[in-house]
Formats: sequence, C-alpha cells, structure tokens
Amino acid sequence: MTGMPSELAGGMTLDPSVPLLSGYLLLSLAGMIVLATFIGVATLPGFFIALFVLEQGARAVAAATGSFWAKLVLIMFRGLRRSPLRTSLTYIALFVLTSMLVMLYAVLNVFSLATTEKSANLKAIVTHKTVAPSQMKPAVYDQFRRLCLEELPPGSRPVNGDKDLMAWSFVGGTTDRSNPRPDNALFMFCSEPSKITTMMDGLDDLTGAEKELLDQGVAAMEANKQAIIVSENRLKKMNLRVGQRIKLYGLNYPDMVFEFDVVGSLPAGKYDGVGFMNSVYLNDLLKQKPADYVMQDKSVNLIWVRLPDMAAFERLTALVDDPGRFNNPPLKVETASSGLGSMLEPYKDILWGLKFILTPAMVGIMCLVIANALSISVRERRTELAVLKVLGFQPRHVLLMVLGEAVLVGVMAGGMAAGLMTGLLEWAKIQLIFWPLRVPPLGTLLGPGLGVAVSVAGSLLPALRARRVKVAEVFARVA
Repeated sequence: MTGMPSELAGGMTLDPSVPLLSGYLLLSLAGMIVLATFIGVATLPGFFIALFVLEQGARAVAAATGSFWAKLVLIMFRGLRRSPLRTSLTYIALFVLTSMLVMLYAVLNVFSLATTEKSANLKAIVTHKTVAPSQMKPAVYDQFRRLCLEELPPGSRPVNGDKDLMAWSFVGGTTDRSNPRPDNALFMFCSEPSKITTMMDGLDDLTGAEKELLDQGVAAMEANKQAIIVSENRLKKMNLRVGQRIKLYGLNYPDMVFEFDVVGSLPAGKYDGVGFMNSVYLNDLLKQKPADYVMQDKSVNLIWVRLPDMAAFERLTALVDDPGRFNNPPLKVETASSGLGSMLEPYKDILWGLKFILTPAMVGIMCLVIANALSISVRERRTELAVLKVLGFQPRHVLLMVLGEAVLVGVMAGGMAAGLMTGLLEWAKIQLIFWPLRVPPLGTLLGPGLGVAVSVAGSLLPALRARRVKVAEVFARVA
C-alpha cells in the first residue's frame, strides 16, 4: 500500500522495493510531468477544434447582432489562430503546469485528511509507549477491551461495543524461503475478519458491487481461518489467482509456515499491495510454538478503538496513563490523525516544500510563459494594433483584446487539464496512505480558475504595452 512503512513489526524489511514517501513523491512528480506533456500534445487537436467551434459561435453572434464586443471577441480568436505554433506551446505549457498543480492539490488533500481531527468517527490508536515499531502481547488487547467496554463511563464507551475495537498484527511472508524477493513476498494485516469492513478506513464506506464482493470474502475468512483476501495488483505481481492455495514462509515470524487459501480480492485502489488474514490462524500457530519463541509476546502491533467524541478520548487516555493499569508494557493512546501525523513527521519538510516552494514556483513559471508569449505577439502585431486604433479602437479595447486572448487559452488549458486529471486519477485508483488519490470537487474548479488568474497576471504587462502603442510611431517606422 502506497505510503505505508515497509518495516514490519519484527524489525525486518518485508519489501525493500517499496520506496520511501519522499522518493515516491519525486518519482511520481517526474512521471506526471512526462504523462501530462504527452496528454497535452495529444489533446492539441481537441483544443483547436474547440477554439474553432467557439470562434464560429462568436462569428454568428457578431453577424446577428452587429455588437462591437462580439467582433472584439472574434478578433481574439483570429489572433490565436494566426500563430498556431505559439498558441500550441502556450497551451501545452499551461496544460502541463496546471496538471501538476491539480495533482499536488490532490496529494496535499490526502495529507490534510490524514492529519485533520474528525469530530465524528473519532478513532484512537494504542501502541507500545517505548518500543518502535510497536509490539505487544495478545493479553494487552483483552485487557484494553475490558477497559473500554466495562470501566469507561457509559457515555464514553464505544457506541457499537466490541465492533468498535480492533487489533492489528503485521505479518509478512514469502513463497520462496531460499530466495525471498519483492515479487514473491506478501504483507498482510492480521485481524478479526468481521472488523475489516467496519474499522478499516476506505473499506468501511463501500457500496454496491464492491461491498458485496468484500462481504463475501470476509464471510469466507470467518468460515475458514486460513482464508485470505489480497489486493488485485499484488495477486498479479505474485502470479496468483483467487481459489489458489499458497504456502508462505514467515519473514517477521521466523520458522513459521503459513498455508493460505486465496478466497477473494480487494476492490481496485483499496490497500494496494497487501492482504488480510484471520488473527485466529496466527494465534493458533503461536500456541504451537514454545514459550520462548521470539514473537510469542510481540504479535499485537496496534489497537484501534472508535470513540463517540474527544471527551471520551481524554477519559480513555487518563485511564491508560494510570500506572496501575498498563505498566507491562506501558501504552500510548493518540488519535488516528495524530498517529498518522507522527508517521509523516520525517517528511514534513518535503510537504512544506511542495506547498510553499514548488507550487508558487510553478505558478510563477506559468505567468512567465504567458508573459513571454504575449510579449512576442504584441511586438509582432504592433502594425495591426495601430490599424485597429485608426479604425476607432480605444486603448482599453486593445488592452481587453490582449487579456482576452490569454484568458481564452488559460481557461481552456486549465479546464481540460483539471477535467482530464480528475478522470485519470479516478480511473487509476491510486491510493496514498488509507485514502484514494483523487481531485476534490473544489480542485476541478481550480484548473480553469487558475488558468484565468495566471493568464491575467502573465498578460497584464504585455497588454499594457499594447495599450500604449502609438499610431504615429508605428507608421513612421513603416514609412
């Protein structure tokens, strides 16, 4: 799963090919620039077709009404069509940069979701207070469950009782014990199957066919403790299929051999690269190991609990911090957003750079691209602008004409970029942390809005220069 740490509970690296978040973001950015450039070039015919259709509409309005403003708009379209190469380059540059900004907005939106406290559906994470990665004995989960369901005040207890409590164990295995490689390794969340569809972010709000398919897999896991469900892309990488029985040799559970029945797959874009197994199976295998087995008292890594409100969280924290309750091991309780924020702490400088350095830099580049293109256009069209002034065009009309040409390209490039990036991310079903990487509704409006804002900012200086073109100087040079 993208964004999840590759280090497992036992301190072993399950999949060394899984990149760190920083590398993932940089590689994704480079890939998106290449992809956006390709899409921008591919959509050029569509851009010029749309431009031609709009020009015909402006021509029809100008012919029917004789309106001066309709004729001015028609001149804008002609100006763009007169220099197709410059218009194309401007469009591609704006398309690529707007695509990148929309993509960055989607990424930052995921991190905002991850680190923002929720007043409803408040989840707390319980971990070992002094050991990282967290490792706890199974008895801790039973003790913590009793605390939540019996000792918390009634109004602070989980609303759905035991259904709002969940323990995680991280289990990694390989199909080839002698040559473990990334393509034969599988990383799994080990938990109670019934909690998968109620407690796992991204799986607790499924509807329709996806929910029905996952419910069938969960039912099979409850009936068969050796049943597992795995993401589609992981099955493909491991050359596995639903219905197949596999044998995994433990990575972070040394000398342990798992035999699994693959009974289903996860919805596309949900927990890519991982699977889910039944905690009953792990506990049964641990019981067969000697008392001094290395993972005997370290099999529980995280405990999740859903609480009604922040007051309940504070009461729970106070009880857990009581030295008389949990001192072997000591526990730490934090909200899910705080826990994810801690996980992302090493990358805060990268996120800060994306937000406050890269984004403004890209906006500045967009402004420079438009300013450069229009400055060249204005210099080449000085005679035309002078003729328009002779025909009665006022300086403000010339100003609006130059601004209008830039806005036309900007709004069309921005709109097409935002729409295509939105559709592309929806189709690709990329997941970052627990959330799908998608453009929020506001982000879809960001493209054309940004196109207009940047076009106005970048074209303002060339437009002012065009406004100040003097008829006498132009014709004196011509003569």
